[in-house]
Order: sequence, then C-alpha cells, then structure tokens
Amino acid sequence: AENEELRKLAERQQRVLQQLAALKQDLLSLRTELKLNNKPATASSVSPQKTKGQLKAEPINLIYLQDFVINASPEHVPYSLLALKNLWKDRLNLQVECFTHSTVPKLSDEAVNFQKAISSGSDAIASQLPVIKVTLIWKNVGTYTEMITSPTSYVPICGEVNILRYLSRCGPNEYNYELLENVVEVDSILDACYLLINKQNIKQRQQILRTLGAKLGKTIGFGGEDVSMCDIAFTSAVKQVQRTVSKDINPNMAKCIARVATVVGM
Repeated sequence: AENEELRKLAERQQRVLQQLAALKQDLLSLRTELKLNNKPATASSVSPQKTKGQLKAEPINLIYLQDFVINASPEHVPYSLLALKNLWKDRLNLQVECFTHSTVPKLSDEAVNFQKAISSGSDAIASQLPVIKVTLIWKNVGTYTEMITSPTSYVPICGEVNILRYLSRCGPNEYNYELLENVVEVDSILDACYLLINKQNIKQRQQILRTLGAKLGKTIGFGGEDVSMCDIAFTSAVKQVQRTVSKDINPNMAKCIARVATVVGM
C-alpha cells in the first residue's frame, strides 16, 4: 500500500512538472509574440557578429555529452538534428537510432527519407570523435517535439527549437550561438521559429514568417556567410509548415533555405 501511494505521488509530481514546463514555454511564446506584434518590420536588423572563423575551436567538454531520447511526430520531422549531425561531422559524432511507437501506424515519406539519411553509417573520422547518442522515437506528439535527458525524472525539453538551443550549448563551441555578440537578437529569431511551427492559425504563421523575412532582409543567411543555428531553425520550421505558408516565402528566404539544405544536407 505504501509503495502504491509513493507511485501515485510520483505520477502527480511528474504531471505537475510537465504542466510547469508547458506553462513556462507558453509564457516565452507570449513574450515573443508581443515583441513580434509591437516591433515594426524593418530591413535586416541582425547586427554584425563574430563568425565561426573568429571563434577559436576548443576541446569539447565531455561532461555535457549525455545520451538522450527525442519523441517526434513523423508529420513534423526534426530536420535540425540532421543538420547538426552534418555540421559537426569533423568535431562531434551525433549518433541517432530510430524507433517507431505504437501510436504511429505508418511513417510519412519525409520521415522515412530523414531516417535513412540520419541513420547512415559513420566514417572513420566519426569513430574517433566524442559521441552523443540519440534515440529518436516516432510518436504521436504533434508539433511538440520533446527531448528527455533523464530516464528517472520525466521533465522534457519541449519544442525542436529549444532542443536545438540545448544541443548548441553541448556541442562544439564555435557553433554555440550564445558566444555571439548579438545573442539577444538570435534568441528572438529562434523564438519566432518556435512560434512558426507551433502556431496553428495560418494568419499568425504568415505574420511570423513576414517578420522573419524582414530580419533576414537581403542577406544570404541570419548568421552571415556561415550557416547559423538561426538558419537551421528557420529552414526546419519552414519545411514543416510550408504547405500552409508556401505563397509567403519570398525569393531570398528560398535562397537561404536552399543554401542550408545544400551545406548541411536538409
């Protein structure tokens, strides 16, 4: 009886933690949405920043390299994982193993192609690199891709963009956006990419896409010459919602997406 009470208490605690995590994300989304609505659209507002070449590559801190699980819907493929795997190929081996949950009767064509690409065998260089092992489970979670870093406490990191943020801190330092001078602006762009995926209202998505287009301006990418975390988040978000916003993707956005797809295999 005591064990049963403890189990029920643990379940209640888990639900509360999940609700708190969801509430925090809702507040962050609301903050970003208010910024987007109150900020007039201007030409590209991304300030000059350090490039990857200006950030000295340092040894990867192995303390942060823990295995984790990602639950993702095959209708909302987390393309940023594939981008990081290819972007980090000379510095960190992102090993991804895929499984399908019983809630998913059949994988989409996009998910099948993604799975083949991200599960491809590692080369000789990769075998000598530090490793992060990812278990990707195709599951009916909608747009809310979630990452579980601890098997004992189910407190997920919700949203592909937030998972990208987490991995940016764990991976090679030259790709860590928090080391850039315009980190606040980068966070704003990442917040907008999160909203682009998770807002179901088409008009809201169109407004967010226009704001991102204004921030991109006529530049080749949000991070300049080097493919940045913003470019990856933006490309993945657009690929997931392009059926509803395809008419609103301007030529320069299309160029940015095509460049990212070419450079990091998305």
